[in-house]
This record gives sequence, C-alpha cells and structure tokens, in this order.
Amino acid sequence: MSAGQIVASGLAFPEGPVWHQGSVYFTEIMGGRISRLTPQGDVAVVAETGGGPNGATLGPDGALWVTQNGGMGSGPRTTAGLQRVTAEGEVTLVVSAVGGLTLDGPNDLAFGADGRLYFTDPRGGADPAHNDKPGRLFVVDVDSGEGELLADVGRVFPNGIAFDADGSLMWTESFSRRVMRLVDGTPELVVQLPERHMPDGMCVGADGKLYVASTYAHCVSVVDLSSGTPEIVDRLMCGDGMPTNCCFAGTSLYITESRRHTLYRFDLGVEGLPLH
Repeated sequence: MSAGQIVASGLAFPEGPVWHQGSVYFTEIMGGRISRLTPQGDVAVVAETGGGPNGATLGPDGALWVTQNGGMGSGPRTTAGLQRVTAEGEVTLVVSAVGGLTLDGPNDLAFGADGRLYFTDPRGGADPAHNDKPGRLFVVDVDSGEGELLADVGRVFPNGIAFDADGSLMWTESFSRRVMRLVDGTPELVVQLPERHMPDGMCVGADGKLYVASTYAHCVSVVDLSSGTPEIVDRLMCGDGMPTNCCFAGTSLYITESRRHTLYRFDLGVEGLPLH
C-alpha cells in the first residue's frame, strides 16, 4: 500500500479534480462551488455554481466543464445539466437536455477524441433501495448542443467515466462494483471490484493501469489490466475516508475524499494518460 499526504482539508464534499497550470481545481458539491489548490498550498474559490457541481474536466477552450446534479447541499437547487466555468468565475448552463431527454443529475464527464463531451447520468440516489431508474450515458457536441443517448445501462448507478489508451469509453457502476467498456456500442466488463470497493470516479495511468476511487474501501484501487485477469495491485489508502475521484498532475495523483473533507496527494512516479 502506497502512502500519501493530505494537502488540503475542511472541504465541502470535494469531487472532480482537474490539474491545470500548476493548480488542482475541484468541485465542492455541498458548497455549490469550484475551488482550487494553488501552487502555494492555499485553497481559493474560483466560482459559485449553486446546486451540486460534481465532475469536472478541462475543455479545449480552456474553461472547466462541470456536471451539475441540481443540488444536494445546503444552498439553493439549480437546473441539472452541464455548466461551463471560466477562470474568471463566469458560470453558464450550456446543456440541460440531450436528444429531447431532460437530464436528471449528471455525475462525471470526459472529452473524447472526437471532441465531444461524454457523461454519466445515474439518476436517483446512490442507494439501490431508493433508485428505480435506469442510469444513462450521453454524448454532446458542446458547440452545437446536439447530442444523443448512448445507452441505458440499468439500475447500476453509472458514475465515473474515462477513456483508455485505445480510445474506448469506460465507466464505473457503483451498485454492481464494475468497471465497464463500450465496444461497438455494447457494454463489456473490464473488471468487477471486491466487496466494499464501490467505485466512484477514475482515471487512467500512462502505464495502462486504472486508478479507481473505491469509497467504502477507503482507497483508490490500482487495477492492472495487462494480464488476462485484471487484478488490484495496489491500494492508495486515504485513512478511513471515502475517496470520490482522482486525477494525475505530472507523476503525482490527487484524490478528493468526502468523509473527512480532504484532498490527498500520492507521488507515484507515473504520469497519467493524456486527456483529450
């Protein structure tokens, strides 16, 4: 098990870390805002989004694109959809429906090689007993606003999303503890995680390994896909916390953790797979 360090604390349910120009940007779901860890180690508010900002990714325009779940914090709710957030703190709701389907609570997102934005919409709460709607995968052209439903994936709570080195779309399913891949329009199993390893967000290393935030296992699970049987080869432990997502910054991995409201850094000596 690799050791890490806490680099920020007192955060309001952090998620969606993004490395950009020497800072780690992240959402604070319960705070309804975007913040960043500066190179000096301070936490500064970038923008007030309202609602519940969840995942974040850097767009080709230099702005952050954010999945807005509509609100689960103490502040006022807002429209669920995709928001664009500039470095100056300007927040714009760009998409609230795709292909005639209203978005319920987008969770995580990633740009594909085709320049379009892919995202999960798990629908309902993160508890199987209170979630009777099928989760959905969407893609949208952020310039035109045109998009489509890629798949209904059932009551599995599709959560984190990423692309592998081959350009295949992958997502986590929290209820089934699976990582899935879309192959020729058909979902295929990548790996099923052990008990308590409920997956949230994830990212991919340049070494081809998956780094999967595993909430109730208190770690990021490092999954080696090179063998015929994928296996967990390391666990990046975050105390007794609940990791929600992770991103690479050079050869370091930053992890957002929601139970103790912290941001961790692990120096791994491995870079992340370049993002689109």
